[in-house]
Amino acid sequence: MHLENVQVIPERLAIGRRDWLLIVIAFVVSRVVLYAIGYFGAMHYNVETDYSDAVNIATALETDIPSMFCQFDCGWFQSIADVGYDTYPHGLTTGHAANWAFLPGFPMAGYWVGELLGIGTLNAFYLLTNLAFFFTLPLFFLCLRQLGQDLETSRFGVWLLAFSPFSIYFIAPYTESSFLLFTLAVFLFAYRHRWLWVGVAGALMAATRNLGVMVVFPVLILALQAYGWRELVRFGDRTWRVLLTLWVIPFALFSYMLYLHLHVGDGFAFKNIQLAWGRMFDNPFHYWLDGFETGGRKYYLSVVIALGWAMNGYLLYQRRYAEAVFMLICTMVPIVTSTNAFPRYLFGLYPTMLVMVLFVRNKPIMRPLILALSALLSAYFTIAWVNAKFFVV
Repeated sequence: MHLENVQVIPERLAIGRRDWLLIVIAFVVSRVVLYAIGYFGAMHYNVETDYSDAVNIATALETDIPSMFCQFDCGWFQSIADVGYDTYPHGLTTGHAANWAFLPGFPMAGYWVGELLGIGTLNAFYLLTNLAFFFTLPLFFLCLRQLGQDLETSRFGVWLLAFSPFSIYFIAPYTESSFLLFTLAVFLFAYRHRWLWVGVAGALMAATRNLGVMVVFPVLILALQAYGWRELVRFGDRTWRVLLTLWVIPFALFSYMLYLHLHVGDGFAFKNIQLAWGRMFDNPFHYWLDGFETGGRKYYLSVVIALGWAMNGYLLYQRRYAEAVFMLICTMVPIVTSTNAFPRYLFGLYPTMLVMVLFVRNKPIMRPLILALSALLSAYFTIAWVNAKFFVV
């Protein structure tokens, strides 16, 4: 059965007390479980921190708990918040990397929250990450309801998102929670034809990650589905609202490009500096096939890419064209330069979680199995993360 592109009546979109309680419980339980798994995973599975008694563990972690989940790109976010953008490359072992690759939305929000509350940048990152994720849960619930899903299916979606396979990115001080929050806001407001708020949320997406600007394409598709191309080409009030929205969304990215031009003389430095991470433009199918030949971590990445394409095809089958286009762009653009980090990009997307919910919406017996598998993977990747295993990036 295909989903219809219709708007659900407002009475079905309210979040009742029971559902708010479910959301709070899912959020608290997922935070407690995943942070605890990371804590003990770092202490008992890392040979450098393998403490055998509680006293030594408590002493060792007195000042180390916040840094435990601050792995990989987290240091770049801190450098932007604490020092600002680099004036020349100096990072990584080659000395060719710079923090220009990371947009200012999340780091600067962390700086201002840290200053305002006096808690420091890193603690502010944790606060922002968890606050953002808390609000993704009701937004995801509302998106599912807006698409006509029943209450039980939508409640399952809340639990699935709370324990999604790559939940580590929703508890670590990273941009994924904020990006997903703004993405859900864009789609929910677009489903409801609230174009002003679509523009605001879309601009925040573009300020968080450079691929956020690509949401203009699904927004245009949803507008065409809502009004039809004949009405849009008449350039009435609705057309101008949609066009204004499409202009507002890229504003943050264009502003950042202007800043980079004035700061380092290259408005595309955020893209060009990717070379320092070994990302070079090539045929994405070449990267994909090469992963199977290389084996190891690359084989795993190529398998997940195939899974992502299958999910994309399922969205097209369900006639969710806007979500499918967004998913395609956000997964194909990264593998034009490398297969690295693909699982992170895939499972940080709203369309991916939508696919997982839609796939089992008429299969209630499969829901606990999918949730259990997802939770197990989230625990596994969390332990790998705190032990700095690169395959999880």
